[in-house]
Amino acid sequence: MQKAEETALNPSKVAKETRDAEAQTLPKPKSKHRRRNICLGVTAAVIVVFVLVVVILAFTVFKAKDPSTTIDSITLDGLRFSLDPSRMGVNLNMTLDVDLTITNPNKVGFKYKNGSALMYYKNELFGEVPIAAGKISSDDTKPMNVTVTVMADRLLNNPQLYTDVSSGVLIMNAVIKISGKVLIFNIFKVSADTTTTCDVSVFLSNSTIGELDCKYKAKL
Repeated sequence: MQKAEETALNPSKVAKETRDAEAQTLPKPKSKHRRRNICLGVTAAVIVVFVLVVVILAFTVFKAKDPSTTIDSITLDGLRFSLDPSRMGVNLNMTLDVDLTITNPNKVGFKYKNGSALMYYKNELFGEVPIAAGKISSDDTKPMNVTVTVMADRLLNNPQLYTDVSSGVLIMNAVIKISGKVLIFNIFKVSADTTTTCDVSVFLSNSTIGELDCKYKAKL
């Protein structure tokens, strides 16, 4: 009762007590702003560290390496030829079985587009077969076989063909071309092209293929 009378007689004290009570119920603006800044700072630091780790791994452990194509063997599946001395002409039918391997030495997958197996004679294309697009897992190899049928009609006007067939040895060039991308974390995509070129000697007398002389080229 006495306290109530003192309060009634001292309105300034009442106002002070009211302000103190309200201040206790309201959050401190500076404290709230500080907590938000700390939260944003920690989040930014985590993002920066994550990005740095990804970049470091991309250029060290997961650094892109050259994929490669290898022609393992070429065999004659069919060979028929005849000479027309009066016209210096050649009738030639030939089918080649090509065993090849695509190797991915990377720690991540290699995805390649449609490629080609090409056969040339004196820089003139006379055989071609597509290689279907696909994907090779990390540190993996993919063997495949393609059959190239010679389109001999493209060579009828080549004067060197009669001379080579007459000698019993036909020298050709086999070319395998593959292009694709090395996928690092599905974030970094590094283009990769690989080409294999082999000199192929076909011995017509016994329908055999001589030792392959190959050169390999890759570009990231």
